[in-house]
Amino acid sequence: MTERWPVRPLVGRDEDLGELLAVLESVRRGRMATIFLSGDAGVGKTRLVQELVVRAEAAGATVLVGAATDIAESPPFWPVASALRGLLRSPRGDEVRRLLAPWSDQLDELLALRSAVPVPLARVQTLELLHRVVLRLALDSVLVLVVEDVQWADRSTLDLIAYLIANLADERLLLVGTHRTEPGAEPSTAARTVIRELARHRQVRTVEVRPLRREAVAELVAAAEPGRPDLVELVWMRSAGNAFIAEETLRAAVDGDPTGLPTTLRELVLSRVERLSAPALRTVRAVALADGPLPHRLLDAVLDGGPWLLDALRESVDAGVVVVDDAADGYRLRHGLMTDVVVGELLPGERMDLHRRYATALEPRELPGVDARLAHHWYGAGDRDRAASAAVAAAEAAARVRGYAEAHRHWLRAALLAGEVAAPPVPRTTCLERAAEAAHLAGDADQAVALLAERLDLLEPPDDPHDLEAALLHARTGQYLVAAGRGAEAAEAFGRATDALPAEGAERERADVLGGHASALWTAGDYAAAHETAGRALALARRIGLAVQEARALATLGFGLAYLQDPVAGEAALRESIAVAERAGEPLEIVRAHRSLAELLSGPLNELDRGIAIARAGAARARELGLARSAGAGMLAVAANGLFRIGRWDEADETIAEAWELAPAGAEALELRLARARLHTGRGRFDQAEDDLEAVAALSAGTVGPRYRLPLLTLWAGLAMWKERPDRALDHVAAGLDVVERGSDDVWLVAPLVWHGARARAECTRLGVRRPDDGTDGRLRRHAAELARVAASSVPAVRDVVLGFVEMSAAEDGRAAGRSDPQAWERVAEIWREQEQPYPSAYAHLRRAEALLATRANSAAATDSLRRAGQIARELGAVPFLAEIADLADRARVRIDEPEPAPGPARPAVRDDELAGLTARELEVLTELARGHTNRGIAQRLFISEKTVGVHISRIYAKLDVHSRVQASAVFLRARPHAARPQPS
Repeated sequence: MTERWPVRPLVGRDEDLGELLAVLESVRRGRMATIFLSGDAGVGKTRLVQELVVRAEAAGATVLVGAATDIAESPPFWPVASALRGLLRSPRGDEVRRLLAPWSDQLDELLALRSAVPVPLARVQTLELLHRVVLRLALDSVLVLVVEDVQWADRSTLDLIAYLIANLADERLLLVGTHRTEPGAEPSTAARTVIRELARHRQVRTVEVRPLRREAVAELVAAAEPGRPDLVELVWMRSAGNAFIAEETLRAAVDGDPTGLPTTLRELVLSRVERLSAPALRTVRAVALADGPLPHRLLDAVLDGGPWLLDALRESVDAGVVVVDDAADGYRLRHGLMTDVVVGELLPGERMDLHRRYATALEPRELPGVDARLAHHWYGAGDRDRAASAAVAAAEAAARVRGYAEAHRHWLRAALLAGEVAAPPVPRTTCLERAAEAAHLAGDADQAVALLAERLDLLEPPDDPHDLEAALLHARTGQYLVAAGRGAEAAEAFGRATDALPAEGAERERADVLGGHASALWTAGDYAAAHETAGRALALARRIGLAVQEARALATLGFGLAYLQDPVAGEAALRESIAVAERAGEPLEIVRAHRSLAELLSGPLNELDRGIAIARAGAARARELGLARSAGAGMLAVAANGLFRIGRWDEADETIAEAWELAPAGAEALELRLARARLHTGRGRFDQAEDDLEAVAALSAGTVGPRYRLPLLTLWAGLAMWKERPDRALDHVAAGLDVVERGSDDVWLVAPLVWHGARARAECTRLGVRRPDDGTDGRLRRHAAELARVAASSVPAVRDVVLGFVEMSAAEDGRAAGRSDPQAWERVAEIWREQEQPYPSAYAHLRRAEALLATRANSAAATDSLRRAGQIARELGAVPFLAEIADLADRARVRIDEPEPAPGPARPAVRDDELAGLTARELEVLTELARGHTNRGIAQRLFISEKTVGVHISRIYAKLDVHSRVQASAVFLRARPHAARPQPS
């Protein structure tokens, strides 16, 4: 079949197509790229993608094209899965199957090509599976992956897009997404969030496809109807450059009376559709409501077809309403806008009848993604019983491929329907519990907690307040809150669970609840209560022989003892936890116990050397247990962070590289990227740091939890300050405070964030950056005061570290106010020296020297602090920090390096003729003047008085024969064109 109106030549898109082809060429050379094409529906995004695909295939690229569907019940990974199915059915199918043979079993289940295989997909992270498939396809040729209508994409597909962008850099992959932007077609909240976050990534470009210009519309008319220039003005006025409306207007004008043309898009579409015969119109309506791939055999079953159907299809295709969908061996309407209009015109009875026909035809369950489509069609048909069964089947199918966001949505639908039918396939209470678990696994803690609260409301009021079912539901709520970093709320939930436990019996459940309660109390900072509760959990676990619960209780007890000033007993408890886990033979508990001990030693106990050694031993044990890629990589991240803090940055670099060779995924990959970004920033590798932070931002776009968001935002703030953008740093800190105020009790994450905010305020003062008061300053002061309160009432393990950040924030406040206190900075330097953390200690020494030099007092002490800071920075390889130290030393005329051997005979210096008569100090003053500093600013930077600056400037004017700052700056810039650039912060 062919369309009467074939695909038009691409007009008016030379610039957009040129940009796409340039990106395709960069991908061919080995640089992954992503392009989002945005614009109004019908503006021409799909036509532009079609042209790109044709060019890419002609150049030998492998192309995968899939589209999201506008139904809530879309199966997980639908656009990518359908694109892979199309590729496997293509002439290259056998070749592609050979390439993907290592993952054939998992792929077959994901693509629903045959029944579940003996090795369940639950053993394979689906994101990583698809990541490896993409890598393999991109190995032999450029791979172009197109996802159309991203605004409707399921959450799993959005996660996959983010995962690919975050984890690929040098692979030959071009990822293209299209999405509507006009009012009424806004992306879902998840899609909007992901698109916004990903657009910040340096490998991502956003191209807005604008309406055609008038000359392009004229080209379109000339190509379709040569010799009819009289139609150009009509088409232009009616379409305003929208390509789809332009084509529809042109067709209507050619087929009828141009003076009687419909004036709206709906009327344009209906005027064409209503000219069809009754059988063709019936066919078009059925095609419009398919809501997914529509093979011919399915359409035939839906319409009880015969020869009439073929005639109706031919008529619809010739009229340009229906087009052949090669990927599905079937049909679709020519454009999504046409589908919207046709479906919108269906009467309620017609709509329900078509939904019933589709559901009946799909019941053999032969097509991929059939469970989700059945749930959609039975619901649309009004058959609640069958819709409920299909929703349960769809939820279970989504969970099998780890499409937890989609499983959550299906379980919600099943819960709703369970209340409407006499005999639900799964009770509503179970549906709510399963929906909560799926939401938790999808990273939506708020939704998970809300669903469990709804489930608790359904409990029958018990005669006895001690109810095991209620206790376990409260405990699950606590577990979800702990995972979200909301320790205080989690402790309250576990408290309710403990209170609801029966007075006798249920000992295993009691041990679980007590252990979870102890962990939540520790997360909330109530160390005494955590210690007491962990002791009860431990005694019970030992009495009834529960090794896993015993190991967990020992770990919590160990932290509690260490925090309560008995570090020796705390370490002993954690070592016993490892031994118990080893005896139980539980791999996950073994590595968890190792990590707990490593984090205790390198965290609150501040025994960094031993913590690093334990982390390395834990990584080795994880490798023996087959967990190197997950727990082992996470353990190496702990070691790398300890090495960074203790000042062994070269070893930290090596450790991160070792961990990255394990190809970690999930949480461990995020931890390693954060650790690497911290090191990259410290060593001035800003581009690499930005790559890692953008990857973490992409992967965590769907969550607002503090575990990764707070370190991410803190590191973004630090990077912005090194780039002399303290205003942006404060924006990142403000976003971090939003996360904190939604519920985070982790002072280890909050304290560095607050210090970065205080430092950014001080940098705004130093650089003269003006920023409107948006309330961030007041929020920082409140959080700093809260940290000080926590530190004052806390145990030494917490107090020492938190006080370091509190003191540093207070010292930064003085710097922001223009009253930097050298004594305050001296105290900060000593705090961090005692903690054996050289980097913040060196930073404090730099600020102490700066404060002393600003008062032009005690230059010997300032020199000593500068030299200490310089020595540490050189040993660390902290390049940007050393540059800042050197800049201050140069302005203060202090030598911070060791004396160098006497130089040999000097070659005659080549001097700048115009500046030859200036003294060294006059040249320094002129340099600062050319950078735009006022006399006061020059005095502050060179640590001299304003009066002395004025004297120097007068002498400079006389020697250069100039009469103004502008003239003096012009002479300087002419002689030294590169010397007036801003200095690094």
